[in-house]
Amino acid sequence: MKMKHLLLEAYCNCEDNDTSTCCIDGKNQIDIHCFDDGKCEFLSYTYCPNELAYAGKEGVVVDENSFIGFGGEMDADLDSIDYDSEREGNIKLWEKICIQKIAEAYDEYISKKCF
Repeated sequence: MKMKHLLLEAYCNCEDNDTSTCCIDGKNQIDIHCFDDGKCEFLSYTYCPNELAYAGKEGVVVDENSFIGFGGEMDADLDSIDYDSEREGNIKLWEKICIQKIAEAYDEYISKKCF
């Protein structure tokens, strides 16, 4: 059996007047249960390219301070003559830094954990 972790950005389209039994945590409270049993009819999602995140106990990113995605001020200047090339280089740099930070986090944890 193969395993792969996926990072998705999920949206809840459930309105207050919908009578879904799917919304066990309340309307617009997206959680892992939304993907159960063929997924909720109100759920939609998209991919999260170039994003780094910490997922909590249920595999769900806890809050806005627990993830960061490439974009905004990290991106190349739109007016740049070679925008595509600069953007690609910036994304490769971001990927390298993210992978390095994951390894550093693991090493720091191992050195501090209680045995």
